[in-house]
Amino acid sequence: MEKSVKVIDIFAGPGGLGEGFFSYKDDNGNFPFDSLISVEKDLHAHATLTLRAFYRHLIKNNLEIPDEYYQYADGKVDFPYTAATKELWEQANKETLQLEMGQDQKADIELFRNIKESNDDTSPRILIGGPPCQAYSLVGRARNKGNKEYVPEEDHRHFLYKEYLSIMEIFSPDIFVMENVKGMLSSKVNGGAVFDQIIKDLECCSAGYSLYSLKTGKKFVSGETSPKDFILCSEDYGIPQNRHRVIILGIKKTDGQALDSIAPLEHSPKVSVGDAIGDLPKLRSPLSNRGKRYNKDSLNAWKDNLLTGINELIDSGTLDNKLVIKMKDNLSLLKPSCLDTSSVAEYNPSKLPTGFDEFVKDAPLLNVRSHESRPHMDSDLLRYFFCASFRGVYGRNARADDFPDYLAPDHKNWKSGKFVDRFKVQSFNSQSSTVTSHISKDGHYFIHSSAEQCRSLTVREAARIQSFPDSYQFMGKRTNQFHQVGNAVPPLLARQIANIVMKLLK
Repeated sequence: MEKSVKVIDIFAGPGGLGEGFFSYKDDNGNFPFDSLISVEKDLHAHATLTLRAFYRHLIKNNLEIPDEYYQYADGKVDFPYTAATKELWEQANKETLQLEMGQDQKADIELFRNIKESNDDTSPRILIGGPPCQAYSLVGRARNKGNKEYVPEEDHRHFLYKEYLSIMEIFSPDIFVMENVKGMLSSKVNGGAVFDQIIKDLECCSAGYSLYSLKTGKKFVSGETSPKDFILCSEDYGIPQNRHRVIILGIKKTDGQALDSIAPLEHSPKVSVGDAIGDLPKLRSPLSNRGKRYNKDSLNAWKDNLLTGINELIDSGTLDNKLVIKMKDNLSLLKPSCLDTSSVAEYNPSKLPTGFDEFVKDAPLLNVRSHESRPHMDSDLLRYFFCASFRGVYGRNARADDFPDYLAPDHKNWKSGKFVDRFKVQSFNSQSSTVTSHISKDGHYFIHSSAEQCRSLTVREAARIQSFPDSYQFMGKRTNQFHQVGNAVPPLLARQIANIVMKLLK
């Protein structure tokens, strides 16, 4: 296949799904997938998309990444380009659009016109994207259930997949990939299953499409295929987290004919959290100004808080002997080498599995960025130390009833059972729990396994668990960056899907 494959990426987020396609190389070392348009409504995610598009153009043109690129990502300069690369920056801006589909008719018309003008009828075409999932997610639905004024039929997010369909009608892709949360399978509107309606609408597009499971390779047949066949478990494909998402692959029928099956995704060796982030520099968390005992950060205050608090806890007599011994051991590990709050560090010799290592540690990068711990209250530092030590002894996360009263959060419902897993340590020996946008709110669900660091994960650590390359720069403040990482499709999983798509096109 000589012509490049034109790709439209809608509801793109920070570009995780697109990264898997655009970074894919064929046997000749070429990049066969070209970005036609990427669409995202969020200001910061769109800025991330644009910067990454610029990065790709630099790589494709065999140009070095200029210092301005990283200075721009760090907020130190206004532009990421030099005089020699300004044209590539303008090209990146042209192919990334910030707009909210389905909410602004004028913007939609502009998007449709851009697609028609850019479309080359002779090139293979791919459509990828994941309509926003808040209305389908189990957590979102539970929250809405408690809202008496919530009416599912009036929530436009239930129907954003129709914007995906409208692009299909205009673009007529040879293959499409749609991603969403597994809650889509059980979501209902007007008493009908949302997933059933989406399947019918996808199959009934004017060009005619057959739908396939990437897990089994089988074509969808109503009444025979289980909707659960569309659920991909990321941990089975070399991603270091338990992330389960619905991914549908559709192929345009040729003369009304369709393939009976396709090659499914192949399972990969398991990658643990330790494999993914264990080589990153050790950090400490700055003390938040909301602490009760300490509200101003300094190295001495941090050390004093931990030493005093942990010793008081050990001396309280409320912990069993095994846990006391573990906490004393972890306390002895506190060393100056782990007391920085942020790090831009050169790579250490890696022990990561080869496939994950090669993808995450892309060659042009000399430094790891976005590895900075968020501030934590003095009381949370003690809880994190306790939780990591507890997991080290018992092999599970501490529940609310495992916490000594000394560490119990000041919350009237703490013992109600609603907070059974409020604090969750991500063990180095297994895959993490699902990285979601909630990581932007606090770090309680994403506590680092290393007790002596007693902190939550950094943006870079979360990005690695999502399999983003280290060169991937997320724009906006730390909260915005966490939100982007949590909403993304793991790029390494997307790369494997791109490989299947390329084989189908050939």
